[in-house]
Amino acid sequence: MKKQKVFVIGGPTASGKSALAIRLAQKLRGEIVNGDAIQVYQDLCILSARPSVEDEALVPHHLFGYVDAWTTPSITDWLQQVADIVPKLNNPIIVGGTGMYLDALVNGISPIPDIPTEIRNEVREMPLEEVCAEVKDCRFSDPQRLRRALEVQRTTGRPLSYFQKLKKIKYLDADFYEIQVLPDREVVYQNCADRFGIMMQMGVVAEVVDLMKKKPTGGVLKAIGLNAITSYIKKEISKEEMENLVVTATRQYAKRQ
Repeated sequence: MKKQKVFVIGGPTASGKSALAIRLAQKLRGEIVNGDAIQVYQDLCILSARPSVEDEALVPHHLFGYVDAWTTPSITDWLQQVADIVPKLNNPIIVGGTGMYLDALVNGISPIPDIPTEIRNEVREMPLEEVCAEVKDCRFSDPQRLRRALEVQRTTGRPLSYFQKLKKIKYLDADFYEIQVLPDREVVYQNCADRFGIMMQMGVVAEVVDLMKKKPTGGVLKAIGLNAITSYIKKEISKEEMENLVVTATRQYAKRQ
C-alpha cells in the first residue's frame, strides 16, 4: 500500500515558515498541522505568532490552541495527536520551529518513560547551572534538551543517552518530504525585531496580562519573551528594556534553531 505523503517545514523563528506553508497548502489543496510546542496553547496567540484568523480561513489548520495554560503536554502527547489526525488529512503540511518535535516525527523517538508532572515542574524551576551540574551526561547546549536529560535521569535513574541507543518508535508511517527555510541570519534577526514591533501594536502586553490572571502552571510559561513582558507589567523594567530583552531572546532562540 502506498504511504501517505507528508510535508514537513522547519527552520528558525521568523524565517517565513508559516507563509510558505499557506502557499503550499493553497497550491496542493492541503491542510496545515502545527509543529510548534508553544502554539499548541490556547493563550498567547500573539506572542507565539500563531496563524491569524484570516490565515486560518485560507486553508484548514489543525492542532493550534488545543491545550490550556495549566497543562504541559509531552512530546509523545503531540506525536499521538499527529498520528491520530494526519492520516485523515489531504496533503498534510506540518510546520513549526520545535526541531525536537519534527525530528521525532520523521526519525522516530527513543522509548523514554513518561515524566511525572512534579519532576517536570521541579526541573523547569531550576537554574540552568544547577541542571547542568546534576546531569550525568551534559552534552547539550540547548537548555530545553538539558532539562529533558535531567527529567529522564531523575525519573529512571539512567542517563538520556541510554534510551537514545535503544530502537526508536515511529508514530507515523509516511513518506516525509522535508523543507528547511533558512534565510540569511541577518534577515532572520531583523524579522525578529520587526515581528515584535507588530506584536506590540496587536496588544501582546494585554495578552500577557490576561494570561497571568489565570495563574498558569503549564509549559506555556516557556514562551520566548514572556518573562520580560511580565517584568514590564510589574514595572520592574522599562518598555525599552523589555523590548530589547524580548528581541534579544528571540534572536538567541533563532540562532539555536
